[in-house]
Amino acid sequence: MRTHLGCTGRVELGALSEPTQRRLEEVEANWLEFSPEPASLEVRHVQPDDTPALREITGELLEFLNDIPDAERAKIPGGAFYYLDEQSGQYVRLKVWRGGFLTVAWARPDYSRAQWEPYQGQTLPLVFEPYQRLNGTVRLKAEPSVANQIRAEVERPGGLYPQGEYEITSSTEGVEVTLRDVNASVLPLLRILQAAAEAGSLEGQIEVSSFRAGDLDDYGRFVFKAGEVWLVRPSLWSDAPETQAPPKQPLERAA
Repeated sequence: MRTHLGCTGRVELGALSEPTQRRLEEVEANWLEFSPEPASLEVRHVQPDDTPALREITGELLEFLNDIPDAERAKIPGGAFYYLDEQSGQYVRLKVWRGGFLTVAWARPDYSRAQWEPYQGQTLPLVFEPYQRLNGTVRLKAEPSVANQIRAEVERPGGLYPQGEYEITSSTEGVEVTLRDVNASVLPLLRILQAAAEAGSLEGQIEVSSFRAGDLDDYGRFVFKAGEVWLVRPSLWSDAPETQAPPKQPLERAA
């Protein structure tokens, strides 16, 4: 997640009476503003000041919600604001639930509550390539010469950080690649692995994180199971849906 503001999001307020709308229009705020059609709170163009942003955003949100009568607040549809501190990397969500309840949470990638989707070469958001940090182990049955292709890709310049450590071994059983905090691009490496692997032999995983703060939305893990490739997105918030396990049946191939 990268924005010039550091704060994104919207909170729907539902049907509000005219007196309530007038009160909200009079609230003095630097980060948030009331929009009447439809009634909502949005992020405005911010003029920086000396007050810490998270303190201001939270205070303004509470002031807006406090100016809505109980009966109308109970009918709020809800929404959320997300604030990224690019210096510390802390990513915070201020969520207004249906009925006007407010919770605050700090993002923490959790793969035990992840979302799985098949990866078949589609375009997808990932950490910006120069900052990608790769970890994991992959095994495949392939010609021993593929080790040289993998090595060349891992060592290809273009990153902004020390390369990390990796190990590539090849034998009659196949090729095994282990990555530890390697600064390399995952998709070109993935294409080499898929092209070289014998059918159904690709196993293991590669986790993609970042060497810089604030990229949590773009973290992911490529999981290789029985020749299929899955992209696994970690849950950032503790109230996200429970783990969605991959289906037991293999993916259907396009003709």
